[in-house]
Order: sequence, then structure tokens, then C-alpha cells
Amino acid sequence: MYKRMLGETIYQLRKGKGLSQSELGELVGVSNKAVSKWETYEANPDITLLPLLAQALGVSTDELLTDIKAEKNDLKPKEARIFGMAGMVIETPEVYEFISDKKTMNDLPYIHIHIGKQIQTINAKARGVVAIGNNAKGMVSIGLFSVGLISLGMISLGLFTLGIVGIGLVSASTFAFGGVVFGAIAVGVVSFGAISIGYISYGALAIGYYAHTAAEGYAKGKHIFIH
Repeated sequence: MYKRMLGETIYQLRKGKGLSQSELGELVGVSNKAVSKWETYEANPDITLLPLLAQALGVSTDELLTDIKAEKNDLKPKEARIFGMAGMVIETPEVYEFISDKKTMNDLPYIHIHIGKQIQTINAKARGVVAIGNNAKGMVSIGLFSVGLISLGMISLGLFTLGIVGIGLVSASTFAFGGVVFGAIAVGVVSFGAISIGYISYGALAIGYYAHTAAEGYAKGKHIFIH
């Protein structure tokens, strides 16, 4: 909700000023593609850009954010510190967002937290070295839907994953897919699960080149081991 309403506000104010996306981008110091992403709800403007963006659109920061929740009077970005790192916070009834001041050379925040009232699964809302949110993407990501080198989430993709559905080199999930996997249903090179499929598999129902199962289980493969 927050992203959609802010994007719509930027669009309406830009049109009212007679500015193109490129012209607004030049005033704020971003590309026309960044402005387009704001207006199509694919991304939020960096919190630190809000005062400059408001100035370019001829409104105050409060006025820029008014349409998000008119009855909220304290929507100004606030300074905060998360995990010992300074940054800016915006908190509304619809969303909580923290973006660290410190960023990588690619302008990626070291910490980005974006927790929304609505669960959105298209496009990661939290993007950072450490990303936390409904939909997170980062080297370390925690969220309902997470993608990262180390990924924890209901649905997670990454090198090391933990979740209900996990895909990764090392994955521990209810449904697990990857190199070394642990899960109720496990599919991988080396897999451990109630139902296990892999080159080396261990499970009540094990299918693989090397299939291991208990005496009461079922194994199918080139080499079968029952213990």
C-alpha cells in the first residue's frame, strides 16, 4: 500500500509540474529509469532523497507523504540505529522501512528492512547486503520470500537455505532441493528425507544410485542398502 500510494503521488505531482521522468531524475540526481520504477511501484525512492524529491516537486516532505496516511503526523524520516548501524526509518500503519546510511560501491545499503502490512511476492522490497522483510533479497536474507547467499524464509533460494520450501547448495526445508538437502521431501545430490531422491539418498522411500532405507522402508537404485 505504501509503495503504491507514494508512487502515485510522485506521478501526479510530476505531471502537475510539467516535468518528464528524465527532468525529475536530473533534479534529484537519479536516472529516468529510477523515476519510472517509483511510479510503477517497482521500487521506493531512497529515504535520503525524499527532501530533495519534495523540493523538486514543489512540496514539503510532509506533503509528499500526506497521501500515504493523512491522519499520520510523524511521517518524516527519522534517524535510527539498527544492529549498530545508523540509518533512516519511515514507519506508517502500512509499512516499516529502515535503510542504513552506509552503502556499498553499487549504492546497495548494508541493511535494508522493509516489512509491509500486505504480503507482496513480486519484486524484492528489501534489498541490501542484509535484507529483512516480507520479500527480501541480499547476501543474508530473512523473509517470507527470501533470496540470498544465506537465505531464511518460507520460500527461500540461496547457497544455504532454511524454510518450508528451500532451493540451495545446502538446503534444510519441508520441501528441499539442492546439493545436500534435508527435508520431508528431499531432492538433491545427497538427500535425507521421508521421501528422498538423489545420487545418494536416505529415507523411508529412497530413490538413487545409492539408496539407503530402514527395514520397513522402500529403496530403489543401482546399489540398495537396508539397515
